[in-house]
Amino acid sequence: MEVHHHPKVPHEKNKHLKEYFLEFLMIFLAVTMGFIAESIREHSTDSSKEKEYIEGMIKDLKVDTANIKFIISQGNEQLRGLDTLKNISREKLSDLKVQDSLYKYSTHYLFGLNPFKSEDITLIQLRNAGGYRLIRKGGAVDSIARYESKLDIVSLQQTFLSQGITKAVDAANLIFNFNAYAKMRLHPGATEVLVTTDKEKINSFYNQCWMMSVMVTNYNSILKNHLEYSTTLIAYLKKTYNME
Repeated sequence: MEVHHHPKVPHEKNKHLKEYFLEFLMIFLAVTMGFIAESIREHSTDSSKEKEYIEGMIKDLKVDTANIKFIISQGNEQLRGLDTLKNISREKLSDLKVQDSLYKYSTHYLFGLNPFKSEDITLIQLRNAGGYRLIRKGGAVDSIARYESKLDIVSLQQTFLSQGITKAVDAANLIFNFNAYAKMRLHPGATEVLVTTDKEKINSFYNQCWMMSVMVTNYNSILKNHLEYSTTLIAYLKKTYNME
């Protein structure tokens, strides 16, 4: 009588299941490790880029603070000139020497604008390249965003000042003969530069001188505030990112 040996199917199934499980586990671990490695790489790249942005921001801020200091000093000089201009006696304008002083101080100090243009290379990159999402430490994002908003305030005041200069030029055109400049240089204090003695036009001109003084004062005040914040921001970013 023949004895038939049947294969042990359940045992082989268990063997296959173990093999499948091990293959799945190896694939899962490989994918997971790959994902972790990629996350670490991205984090390292993002951190490196974040530091690069902050270094650029600090560099730009240093340029801005240097420019602001210069513009403030120019503004202080302009204010001194405007103070002298405002105090030139309008009752003595028949005196050619007084006219000469009025003309010189007007052309030197009344029509001047010292515009501030921020070194915004890094700010543009942060906005256009989505760099803000990489700034993750502390309140750095809020601090930089606040700096941008302060730039808007400076720009707005510059616009007001520019409009004030336009009005001052219009008022000056009503009382001065600017074509007399060359002759006045040859004969200082002896050339008539006023084309009118109309009190209303003269008073309007002096009012514009006063308005320009107020505008330049406000502009300087805003720049000083911006300088203070810029200096503070540099110190904050250096401390936060250990760049002392």
